[in-house]
Amino acid sequence: MNTSTLADTIYRQARLAGYDDCGIIPIDEMDEYQARFQERLAKEPTSRPFYERIAPGMATKKRFPWAKSVIICTWWLGRHRLPETLEGKYAKAFFLAPQAALPEKELRKKDAFTDWLTAQGLRWAGGEKSSHLQIGGLRHAAMRAGLGIIRKNNFLYTERGSFVMLEGFVIDQPCELRQHHDIKPCAAQCHLCQDHCPTCALSAPFTMNPLKCVSFWNTFGKSQLPPNIPEKAMGNWIVGCDACQNSCPYNRIPAAKPEKEIPERINRALPWLDPPKLKTAPDAVLQEEILPLCDDHIQSDELDTLRHSAARYLRNQTRP
Repeated sequence: MNTSTLADTIYRQARLAGYDDCGIIPIDEMDEYQARFQERLAKEPTSRPFYERIAPGMATKKRFPWAKSVIICTWWLGRHRLPETLEGKYAKAFFLAPQAALPEKELRKKDAFTDWLTAQGLRWAGGEKSSHLQIGGLRHAAMRAGLGIIRKNNFLYTERGSFVMLEGFVIDQPCELRQHHDIKPCAAQCHLCQDHCPTCALSAPFTMNPLKCVSFWNTFGKSQLPPNIPEKAMGNWIVGCDACQNSCPYNRIPAAKPEKEIPERINRALPWLDPPKLKTAPDAVLQEEILPLCDDHIQSDELDTLRHSAARYLRNQTRP
């Protein structure tokens, strides 16, 4: 199979698996992300401990010396609807991710993509289940593949906005597939995402300090806030944060309207997601009903993270 045929076949299989789009770039193009990564370190020196910890995961070619190409697939999270009662409390990127939103039959269909890669005799690594570092800078890879652009809030935007999950795979065969879009860049005078970031984690366009991010502290940070972040700044967010994306005009487009109803898993957990109930929920409920919605950002031995966030939400309702 020649490289052009292989690329076209990979694209067709990705679409059959349910992905919205797919592109492929040579692995050498991941080198550019290393330079962007160093720029981020220079712009936010106080976040160096965080970035240095994840830096080895960004060295794609070093981690996968056998790889020749990077496949990047997009999955629009807005295909399902989030209940209005959860808006502003629970982030869409977690609760509408495929592992949380899809029924078992559709998950098997999605997993068939990697089964197909294996059946073709391709050596591959990556995928949504492997880790959140996956195979390096996924937003950079998606932009290089022509799947969208990165806006000032650092999220990749397709023609349907920024509520998009990216999955990346490296393979041991050379091939290339570029897509095309007609997405306008951010207006020079627009700073809505920065203005709406509750903790000023978006300190400048195209950069951010993860150690100030609401989403970091109510997930990986175990809801144990540092002294420089007051409880009030966390607002109503219990798991994750969509503030900068919700404020962006490029997420208010007709193409971003949900196509499907609320996922069954969310409907089942809905009574327990009410903050007073979440605060006192037994371990078994949090483990079985809530953690699967958190997209692996909260682990089974970190259940108190949810309780702490719910308690803080309730305290914030009484603050002026």
